[in-house]
Amino acid sequence: MKQKLRKRAAFTLSLLLLTGSLAGCAGIPGKNTSGETDFPGSYTVPEGWVKMEKYSTEDKIFYVEEGHEDDELPDNISIEVGTNRYSADEHEKFRDAIVRQLTMQLQGVDAELTGDGTYTEQDYIVYIFTISEADVVTKQYYIVSDQQYCLLQLTNFTGSERVNETAQAMADSFVWD
Repeated sequence: MKQKLRKRAAFTLSLLLLTGSLAGCAGIPGKNTSGETDFPGSYTVPEGWVKMEKYSTEDKIFYVEEGHEDDELPDNISIEVGTNRYSADEHEKFRDAIVRQLTMQLQGVDAELTGDGTYTEQDYIVYIFTISEADVVTKQYYIVSDQQYCLLQLTNFTGSERVNETAQAMADSFVWD
């Protein structure tokens, strides 16, 4: 069972890394909201969640629930910002590029991909893609702006609704600079 979970975790990590390779997308050297570096937006990390220094980079910040920092497969949320070739008015073309990329990445994987489009509480367009596998659910929130996006990704191993609510709250709190 642990080996199966490790394989799924490896797939999820590779999905997270490959998502940045969407057609027309490139990473912005991101910096976190603690002021250590420049990050083109801000967001609120709910109480009880901590930054995972050992996995976070200048470009991508990982958070876990406090007390779960040493878990083998903790529920986690990452956030990063990237660029794309699409204006904010062309957000549907960006969405279609994401769908194509995810569909290619999921070939041969026993997973269900669903998607939704809505607005954050800050009135930004957000596309939410959910990848449901037997032992893990991954949710990707793409907050759209002009030729850039914020990707907040939840990897939920426990099925906790509280974790889903945390990711949604973080996405809703995001504000572009």
